[in-house]
Amino acid sequence: MSHYREEFQGKGGCFVIRNAEGADAPKIFDYMDHVDRETVFLAREPGEFAESYTIDQEAKLLSSWAEGDEKLFLVAETEDGEIAATCGCSYSKGRKRALHIAEIAISVRQDFWRQGLGRRLMSIQLEWCQEHQIEKLNLTVDTKNVRALGLYQSLGFVVEGTLRHEGKLADGTYRDVYAMAKFF
Repeated sequence: MSHYREEFQGKGGCFVIRNAEGADAPKIFDYMDHVDRETVFLAREPGEFAESYTIDQEAKLLSSWAEGDEKLFLVAETEDGEIAATCGCSYSKGRKRALHIAEIAISVRQDFWRQGLGRRLMSIQLEWCQEHQIEKLNLTVDTKNVRALGLYQSLGFVVEGTLRHEGKLADGTYRDVYAMAKFF
């Protein structure tokens, strides 16, 4: 079981970074609804998260992740208990040939950008990967998400390829993404 908790002083406020728990499900729903409406850089259309899960399903999933050892799903909370960012990293013990590979995904609410949250969450996950003998960490990022690309490259991720038309927006336009990896 991977437990994590820290107080983090961002550039504009204090946050608690901790494991997400089942009781966080309603706040996660609110957070996902908020971030999906802010940008086209995430994997879903607005409202799609709530259409895919119930709060009970999300609570069970978060509880199982908190109890397991193959996933570390973190939330960054404001002093008021609002979720400002999430970051999940996971690997699978079920496939021996891929035991050395993990995947990571992160999102930060726009009103909490430039606080250092993204870098801190990613750094925690990089340490977790090393503790779990991960040799390669994968992510995908929209090719036009310049800020995220800069963060990932500064942390040692490299572009391995471009996935063309990987996302299709509601207006019919397509988005390309980079497949990126960090090797330990």
